[in-house]
Amino acid sequence: MDAKLLYWSGALLNLGAMLVCVALGVRRVRRGDVAGHRRMMLAAAGLVGLFFVSYALKLALLGKEDRSLWTGFDHAVLYVHELCVTAMLLGGGLAGFRAWRFRDRLGPGFELPEGALPGGVLHRRAGRVAAVGAALGFVTAAGVLAGMFARAGG
Repeated sequence: MDAKLLYWSGALLNLGAMLVCVALGVRRVRRGDVAGHRRMMLAAAGLVGLFFVSYALKLALLGKEDRSLWTGFDHAVLYVHELCVTAMLLGGGLAGFRAWRFRDRLGPGFELPEGALPGGVLHRRAGRVAAVGAALGFVTAAGVLAGMFARAGG
């Protein structure tokens, strides 16, 4: 298998693992486990950071992909993927920023205080944008990778 295909297969697994962390984090916060939610979201953010480091190494060691054989559809899928990932990063960044801003209002065990947290609604909405962007990013990444495998095999 081509080294770049192997890399992108691993990147798709990384994105899948990040989605699992997000799903577990959402489930935990819905059950009132704010500390568990925080751990899962930080794990998801760590996986995103791991991807960025690995991508920089991939560029340095393997270079960019040759897209000269890509069809217009292949490029469109890639651009949609990049838009989804951008939404994921912006939504996740804003949700993380809002969480950081109200961290002092949480109790020592990350218990929610009585009443609404300032910025809590924005945190939830940004988190939803990030989660939907990540899910759509996963689907479109699978499409991009399938096209790469198809071109490599034929």
